[in-house]
Amino acid sequence: MTAVTTMQMPFLSVVIPCWNEARFVDTFLTSVLGNDYPAERMEVLLVDGMSDDGTRDIARHHAVRDVRLRLVDNPGHSKPVGLNRGIEQARGDVIIRLDVHAEYPSDYLRRCVEGLMENPEADNVGGVRLSRPRDDTLVGRAIAVSMASAFGAGNTKYRIGVPEPQWVDTVFGGCYRKAVFARIGMFDEKLTRAQDREFNQRLRRSGGKILLLPDITCTYYARSDLREFVSWTFEAGYWPFRASRSVGRWIGSWRNVVPVGFVTALLAGAALSPGSRVARRMTGALAVTYTGAAVVFAARLARQREDPGLVLALPVIFLTTHVVYGLGSLRAILDPRPGNR
Repeated sequence: MTAVTTMQMPFLSVVIPCWNEARFVDTFLTSVLGNDYPAERMEVLLVDGMSDDGTRDIARHHAVRDVRLRLVDNPGHSKPVGLNRGIEQARGDVIIRLDVHAEYPSDYLRRCVEGLMENPEADNVGGVRLSRPRDDTLVGRAIAVSMASAFGAGNTKYRIGVPEPQWVDTVFGGCYRKAVFARIGMFDEKLTRAQDREFNQRLRRSGGKILLLPDITCTYYARSDLREFVSWTFEAGYWPFRASRSVGRWIGSWRNVVPVGFVTALLAGAALSPGSRVARRMTGALAVTYTGAAVVFAARLARQREDPGLVLALPVIFLTTHVVYGLGSLRAILDPRPGNR
């Protein structure tokens, strides 16, 4: 707490897009409002998409007890519109964007802002996102572990972690200098998903820098229901390609291309195998290589987590993730509709 009281901290606006989050919003707001950032130097804007599940009542209850919290209406519950509404109403010199499906340690806000202040060349700072299951089931644990592993998440540094500070292409949430939005514009409201990715890519194209600080962490609660996870993964694969078409430039990275390449190779192999021995052998080799890698990673992660069931569950989740993500990407590539759906 000494660092907070001895430094002249900038006024901080915490912006949170939200819609129907009654399950999480109480714990979330408790963790945010319980942070050790100087109370007189911050505000919290919960930008709600007109929730009808009790979220707004919970938020009002917190707002009565803590004047820092303000409920902002977002008719239509579009996430980029909500982000922009919050930023437009924010009074802070620094804006941090948080996700309701996460809990934040008591020093999270302060350390993000300090990281921004101590690195004047950085325009956006974030930490490592630790994944936990929403429900403590074998499938839920496997999904959470997969989302934080190199085999499941590729080189997404804020998910898999890094040993030291690194300049990266994106971070979870993000702590921005407000001047960034005046310089390069707001979040693209045409994008249902991938608006953070597009904004950070635009930031980097303008010469801005994004810094990942591994000693800053938060806990994210990953989807534990397999059906919800499949739907979310399909959309996650769809939107980097769809959003790229919408904005007229590629906003993804190689990790977004690998799953669609994998799925395309499997589909092509399956189509050609009946009439080609070479295709059968190549497809078989791909399947064997993938299965072996998935099992090796699963065994290693199961041992690290001391959870033997992951040896069986993780290969299934890995395959589901990569195939469904790849199918989502393929759907976007083949979608004949204009990019600004």
